[in-house]
Amino acid sequence: MAYGKIKADTFVYDNSGSDVEVTLSSLSNKVDAASPTFTGTVTIPTPAANDNTTKAASTAYVQTELGDYLTTATATSTYAPKASPTFTGTPTVPGYATLASPTFTGTVNAAALTLSGNLTVNGTTTTIDSTTLNVEDKNIELGKVSTPTDTTADGGGITLKGASDKTFNWVNATDAWTSSEHIALGDNKEIKIGTGADFKIWHDGSHTRIGNSTGALNVRTDTLNVTNAANTENLINAVADGAVTLNHNGTAKLATSAAGVTVSGSVTDDKGNVRSIPAKSATNPYTLVASDAGKAVTTNGFTITIPNNVFSGGDAVTLVNNSSSDTTITRACTSLYLGSDGTNSASLTLKARTTATIYFTAGTTGYISGGGLS
Repeated sequence: MAYGKIKADTFVYDNSGSDVEVTLSSLSNKVDAASPTFTGTVTIPTPAANDNTTKAASTAYVQTELGDYLTTATATSTYAPKASPTFTGTPTVPGYATLASPTFTGTVNAAALTLSGNLTVNGTTTTIDSTTLNVEDKNIELGKVSTPTDTTADGGGITLKGASDKTFNWVNATDAWTSSEHIALGDNKEIKIGTGADFKIWHDGSHTRIGNSTGALNVRTDTLNVTNAANTENLINAVADGAVTLNHNGTAKLATSAAGVTVSGSVTDDKGNVRSIPAKSATNPYTLVASDAGKAVTTNGFTITIPNNVFSGGDAVTLVNNSSSDTTITRACTSLYLGSDGTNSASLTLKARTTATIYFTAGTTGYISGGGLS
């Protein structure tokens, strides 16, 4: 067979009875049948749905088949959608997360994520970056290790980051919760102590209250100081094995000692200075009243009546005849015994410029004595 060259610019071939021309210059754009490589956009026919032959699959065919697959019962119950995934079982699988045992690697972003069942996070640090964390559970357990003890709990608690850490921690050495900051309660909010909240401390908006409903309120201290709010003036000072001092306007007025009590200033009661006997001027005629007990009732010769069941046992009244005339004392009580002879007279005479004292053993009985009685 002879070999040679043919000079032509176009081939003509038969295609089902029709001539088809192909230019020689276009042959460089054709690919090998065995392992073709395409450039640009390749368009092929789209096979029929669910075609499982070796035909080439177009983009339209692939999209249709994936959509059908994700809507089948098996796919829906196995894989979680991207928009609002809900997982069940125990979260493990790089790549795609299944419902039964999803495992995530890297950063997982989701607009809304719902987990059903238990979620276990293993790692050194778990970071939750949100403005508000809502927890529907009523109880949060901290320090949950395989064998919890007070030692493993030591230092556990809550730390709020700030210019300095604000902490509320369990300290095993003191066996107590410890706060690094103040604890502020509003008005009418109580600190309750005791099983039945028997002891309370609170502020009602105007005053600070201490309430104790069981037993005694005992204060244990070697030195007790009570000052004014500005801490510039002593009110009460008590020292173990020493004095208890009460102050007025910063000055000690009453202090205990081994010998008794020392008072700075006068001692008064409802009748006045206890070192003096208050005077009462009688009118004419005059009947003694209960408030006359402990007083000196002066009369200018007026008649004085001693009433029945007005005074109590232990009361005493002094009568002073501050005139040049005699005074008549009339007994209205059951018994008024004369101190000189024990007689119980209905009427006595108190001579001018003399005194007599009546001591009551009961409301109905009195004893009277004086230098000018008859």
